[in-house]
Amino acid sequence: MAAADELHTAVLSFGDRVIVSVSGEVDFTTVPRLRSALAAALASGSRSVVVDFGAVGFCDCSGARALLWARQRAEEGGASLRVTGVVAPVVARLFEVLELEQLLGPRQSC
Repeated sequence: MAAADELHTAVLSFGDRVIVSVSGEVDFTTVPRLRSALAAALASGSRSVVVDFGAVGFCDCSGARALLWARQRAEEGGASLRVTGVVAPVVARLFEVLELEQLLGPRQSC
């Protein structure tokens, strides 16, 4: 399987809330797909963007950078962005080491 096929995203709108559902592996080869989904969610004009990482089995620093980029863009537009469902141990460890929970929200289900 090609690396680009290992990440799937869906952007779902629910009123004033947008959920970006992410599944697979987020790394430097797949992060453009994540950034594209995040940009689409932010362009929707929603006041709340929730990124569901419940089905993400791996995330490297490029994924963390994409999430922080999206958070900054959301704040600049007067919206909020949080990540939920961080359950994979390697992803949870990345969030812990980089202290992302403080910036992106607690590890809870969407």
